[in-house]
Amino acid sequence: MPNNKRKRVAKIKGKDKAHPYSRKAQQISRAMKKEASLAQAKSARTTAAMGRGQRLVWFRDRLNEDDLKEQKAWTKTELAALVAEYLRRNDAEIEALEAKAAGGRALALRESLLVQNDKAERNEARIGGIDVPDVTNAALVRTLRAWDGDLNSTTTIKLIRCQPPAAAAPPDSAAQDGGADSEAESEDAAIARATGMTVA
Repeated sequence: MPNNKRKRVAKIKGKDKAHPYSRKAQQISRAMKKEASLAQAKSARTTAAMGRGQRLVWFRDRLNEDDLKEQKAWTKTELAALVAEYLRRNDAEIEALEAKAAGGRALALRESLLVQNDKAERNEARIGGIDVPDVTNAALVRTLRAWDGDLNSTTTIKLIRCQPPAAAAPPDSAAQDGGADSEAESEDAAIARATGMTVA
């Protein structure tokens, strides 16, 4: 049997004259399915990159503000507080939207997307943790501050996961005796109490 596996519809010759049940019609159908799946995968990659890029842009802009401009690196506690600030960044606007919606007014598309994105981020942070730039590393902080916002270069910025306390610690972990271990545990416990998040 000849090799008729054309990958794109544009490369298939005589597609206008194909009989509905012919091999050429099957070839066209295969090529159309392939193009549709490639377009869907590209769309999913673009959407994920946009979400990651928006998160990195918020952290970059926050690190470049005047009150944090001189700081070179953050501790775990400061990072957890920064993540909590990130999760609360839209609270005032959402409260105003809910007040308007209580008056019987339907939300506009942008407003409903804002509410949906906020719920999705909080759910992501609550269930499995949220990926944020590793600002505990001074070299990465310099890279993030110099980042130009290009989505293709987001892979150069290392991310770490901030998890809720229950998801961060394994359920059968026994407390170990020792100075360094107990200090690390107490720091993680303080972070969990203060922000509800632990840095993994």
